[in-house]
Amino acid sequence: MLLLRASDCPGILTEARSLLSMQQIPAALATAEKCLAVEPLNRHALLLKGNLLYLSGRDADAIATLDDVVRRDPKNQDARYALGRMYYFASRPEAALEQFQAIVEAEPKHYRAWDNLGLALDATGQTDKAVQAHLRAISLVAQDHKEYDTVYANLADLMMRQNDNRQAFNLAVEAAQRNPNVARNFFLAGKALTRLDQWPKSERWLRKAAELDASDPAPHYLLAQVYQRAGDSAKAGQERKIFKELQDKAPDKKR
Repeated sequence: MLLLRASDCPGILTEARSLLSMQQIPAALATAEKCLAVEPLNRHALLLKGNLLYLSGRDADAIATLDDVVRRDPKNQDARYALGRMYYFASRPEAALEQFQAIVEAEPKHYRAWDNLGLALDATGQTDKAVQAHLRAISLVAQDHKEYDTVYANLADLMMRQNDNRQAFNLAVEAAQRNPNVARNFFLAGKALTRLDQWPKSERWLRKAAELDASDPAPHYLLAQVYQRAGDSAKAGQERKIFKELQDKAPDKKR
């Protein structure tokens, strides 16, 4: 058996990332550990390990791993970003806010961090500041990162909860135009139209959302209402049945 050296880590991590791309999470994690066995503080390996632990459902271990990375290397913005995301999805928005705030202070053009800072601020009840953080992200991506759609969807969702449904629709349409492969973008546009009492117009947006994500029950819930309002009880019943079946199968937590 050949002994591994620190110089072997780049190749090992390339293999681990390849395994990750094939969704072979346990094998990817075991491979990343090989690098850490010979170079315990390799920042790339630790970041990959943290993400792989999270994908394995080991949230506490993932957070502990990345928290240790950030403590040792406060300038490691990639680890901070991943850690912030994990805190947010673990319903610890205050801790997430701290990480994203640190990133934008160090890198004011980090648009993903501004977007996620908006989510964390929203989750801590700081709605006005959340809107401003999302708008800051939009100012950074509007022209220079036309592939980035998430902030438009995030702000659309927030605007809908503030009952600004027209603005929510416009933001969701922009998100859908930027990335027509994401079901959420179309769902938010359709939902905003229902809030604007434009039920017939919402159908095509909700139908597209259902096509893009066949596992999501939410579009079918609204489609049932669309058809019921149109007087088509048969279609409404069919959508309610699909909604119930998908809801029963839906995971408790999406990653």
